[in-house]
Amino acid sequence: MKSLATRLATATVVAVTAGSLLAGCGGGSPYCDAVKKDLDTLKTFGKTKSNAAYTQYADTARSIAKTAPASVKKDWTTLATTTDGILAAQKDVGVKLEQMTSAEAVKKLSKADIAKLNVAYKAFNATTDQRTAVVKNMKQECKVTLS
Repeated sequence: MKSLATRLATATVVAVTAGSLLAGCGGGSPYCDAVKKDLDTLKTFGKTKSNAAYTQYADTARSIAKTAPASVKKDWTTLATTTDGILAAQKDVGVKLEQMTSAEAVKKLSKADIAKLNVAYKAFNATTDQRTAVVKNMKQECKVTLS
């Protein structure tokens, strides 16, 4: 008959192993929970060109960054920051993002306004590495594929 100490040690090993396996399956971590909670927003990130959508994208990236693993925390933060940068530039020039398809609205912008917007757009478009990193991480860490 096994001693109480042996049974406790075995139970502890089994519990720790089971917990590790479950965590590896993409469930239960605050990070994966945040990713899964905002999956609809993540699937459309950058596709809908409106102030409301970009505000939601920035908020989502910022929220996920809070619980993200260290390896991608900076990537999530950069996505939030560059998205905020587009919103700030749009506000500075007095034209909403969704109005940028209007020739009339764009025609009213000065060269300085256009230059300001271009800086923000280029910064956002230069986040390819960050977007690739977070997509890869979500797949590995949370078993979530964006498609």
